[in-house]
Amino acid sequence: MNERLVEWTLLRERNYLQECIDLPLESKVCQQYTTKYGRIDFAHKIKNGGYLITELETVLDAKPKLSYCFGQCLEYKNIVLANNYPHKVAILYAVQTPENYCRDIAEFCQANNMLLYTYDLEKIKNLYNDEMQKSLMNNGALFSNPVSMNFTHLAGLNRLFIPFFERQAEELNKNDLKQSFNVIGTGRTETIFNVHCSAARFFDLIIKENGLYKLTDYGIRFRDNINSIEIVDDVKRIELSVEQKRILIESLLNGNFHEKKSKINIYYFLKFIALTEGEWIPRGRIFNKRSEFEFVNSFFRMDYSEGSVADLLRFTCNHCIELELIEKIKTTSFYDRVVFTSLGARVLAYMEQDIQAKREKIQIPLQI
Repeated sequence: MNERLVEWTLLRERNYLQECIDLPLESKVCQQYTTKYGRIDFAHKIKNGGYLITELETVLDAKPKLSYCFGQCLEYKNIVLANNYPHKVAILYAVQTPENYCRDIAEFCQANNMLLYTYDLEKIKNLYNDEMQKSLMNNGALFSNPVSMNFTHLAGLNRLFIPFFERQAEELNKNDLKQSFNVIGTGRTETIFNVHCSAARFFDLIIKENGLYKLTDYGIRFRDNINSIEIVDDVKRIELSVEQKRILIESLLNGNFHEKKSKINIYYFLKFIALTEGEWIPRGRIFNKRSEFEFVNSFFRMDYSEGSVADLLRFTCNHCIELELIEKIKTTSFYDRVVFTSLGARVLAYMEQDIQAKREKIQIPLQI
């Protein structure tokens, strides 16, 4: 991990920086600031007066590195701040530095009245990853692991939307949805209802707020484009209309992946098809070889049973077929085969470009 990323992480993780530097830091006053005595990594105002100039290093494990560090710190002592404010100079380096070099650093600091602090490079790596996750989440590119949802077909979404359609409502309470889910209010498990609500939320169709189920703009359009001619009493599933498919693909491509498990499943599934050429889609709940099951579990970053892994592949395959992203070729062996449609290939390419662009948006500025 290079010094630039260590610096970025330390200055963002103020609490950890304060743990490392045993002085009451008030505020950062400069970073990568060029003076005639050299370029200051960063400096802070100290509470109750004075300033601290910090020379940041990673692992000091070579004489030239040590020599440069010492020379730079001696130059910092010559800096004269405005109004002749006093300042101290500190070396902040990684604890992973070899012991013999640590002794040299300690002797140098003692001889030249400088401060000496350390940080843990492994801790910084973890903090950096956390900061990247937060930044990616804010940009909508944060990915959690795929999840087995037990939601077999996207057409099941219409079961949830029928009450909204018949009432032309944009928000309903739970009891209003009982006509589609008789289990509501009976005291029995409401798993099926919850799964349908989750699937709608994952596609940005609905939100739950103050006990009400509210349609988003996507949800209103999804409701208005239901194939209403198929609505009958106790319907469990109405096939998606063409416009509903387009709305779901719009949502899939809108860049919002944070905690959107349906979209994440589809993305990983499409990548899996590209990798395996679509030859490993189980017809049942078992795989031909244990090594193939273990590979799929690893690829999807899961730790599921064989049956759950097979279900995730089969159900996500159904979703992709409904959205016309793939076509299935049925066989009589352990596995069916699927191939990309031109739409599916373009969707995968766009998603990968979008995700990469979001990551680059975070990481490119860190090159400065």
